[in-house]
Amino acid sequence: MRSFPISVLLVTLLLGRADRLSAQAGSSGMTFLKLGVGARSLAMGEAATAEVSDIAGTYYNPAALAEAVSADVSVMHKEWFQDVTSDYVGARVECSRLSFGLGINATSVNGIQIRETPGPPEGTFDAHDVAFSLSSAYRYDSSLSVGINLKYLYEKILVNQANGWGLDLGVLYNTPWNLRLGFSASNIGSMTALDNEASALPLIFRLGAGYAIPVASLTGTVSLAADYVRFSQDDINHFHLGAEYLYGSSVAFRLGYQTGYESRGLTTGLGVHYGTVQVDYAFLPMKDDLGSTHTVSLAILFH
Repeated sequence: MRSFPISVLLVTLLLGRADRLSAQAGSSGMTFLKLGVGARSLAMGEAATAEVSDIAGTYYNPAALAEAVSADVSVMHKEWFQDVTSDYVGARVECSRLSFGLGINATSVNGIQIRETPGPPEGTFDAHDVAFSLSSAYRYDSSLSVGINLKYLYEKILVNQANGWGLDLGVLYNTPWNLRLGFSASNIGSMTALDNEASALPLIFRLGAGYAIPVASLTGTVSLAADYVRFSQDDINHFHLGAEYLYGSSVAFRLGYQTGYESRGLTTGLGVHYGTVQVDYAFLPMKDDLGSTHTVSLAILFH
């Protein structure tokens, strides 16, 4: 197959629409790095910088890996529109004050048609974006943790390929009042050229707070979270809000809201924890006739 500028344009438009679901169109590339992971975090509006406590911390705040109480393996699948899918696989282990994580985050657009003139397509092709991550977090004491995440990035559109490296940094602080504070900086790095032009990584800064308290009258725990999120190159700011009610230790109901996005705002979902298995689901209704997004995560815990 040949590489046509029209093909690159088609993929750019498709991923650009996905970009607007997570952030308004801007100057950065590698838009899949703006699409969140983990059904629990997505259901809570991605207010996750201080609240995330699972392997999704490799995406939102690598310092959260230090909150692990057991090793675990997690997989996620997300269905977007126009045959856009996202998948995530992650695992983490704890060793004394150190925690380590591995992750693969991939987004694909399949069956894109090639046309130079009106009429039947000359063929089809796929577009892929992938991030392979290696993470580590150190628990300095019972209140302070720091983390780092190194990513190898790869993108392919038809026969054009590019790769690069990204770095994420995070801090998590547990106050004496059930309040957690978190900060992270994501996607510090660069890419090689794709079709003679290199994509700028979307530099993201997150500042968040999470508060959890047992409520005896509800036989469970209520968690509240709020994040300030800034997409630096795009000069765009967002606020993410999330809430979770965990009944006992088995069933969770979640709700979230995000400000400043063109095509979404409300998020919701639920989770079920049975033995060593945890299943989470997130539902994101979209505006502008884009339909809805469904995400499912499955985690196996090793106590």
